[in-house]
Amino acid sequence: MGERPAPSYQHKPPSLRPPHQHLHRSREDSPLNNQEIYCNTDAAWISTSRTAGLAWIFSDRNQMELDRGSKVQTTVTSPCMGEALAIREALLHAASQNYSTFCIRSDSQVLVQAISSLRHTTELYGVLSDIDAISFSASSPFDCCCLFFTPRANNGLVDRLAKACLSSHIALG
Repeated sequence: MGERPAPSYQHKPPSLRPPHQHLHRSREDSPLNNQEIYCNTDAAWISTSRTAGLAWIFSDRNQMELDRGSKVQTTVTSPCMGEALAIREALLHAASQNYSTFCIRSDSQVLVQAISSLRHTTELYGVLSDIDAISFSASSPFDCCCLFFTPRANNGLVDRLAKACLSSHIALG
């Protein structure tokens, strides 16, 4: 098995970030520092009501859960939009918890590629622009963050949380 390239991280310089820095995919098995926090995100979506359950779970490098959150969002146009909204909510939550170094893991390979390559479709343009602004604007609270794809099999706990959030909303509705 050959060596893999080093992970790609974007660090915030002491002053302003250059324009157009973006989240980049990184290998899941990349070496991370002791302060690295992982955040798995997911969404569950119901097409008939255009409602999504968004969920995120923060854990440390030893897979010890640190924090979690979920939210119901209405007028969600697609499963991919739900996934993007979950990432945006996770970033906002990370900022509120003063997490400065973390990696977001999503099981939406299409979304991870869209964010990493700056291919902002019309449908996702606003949410992906928000993700970019939260992550890499001059006023971003993050010193380092990355985004990468994780297989659905590795995202089961946050998937169940998103579905539970959506189910409880429907039960109350």
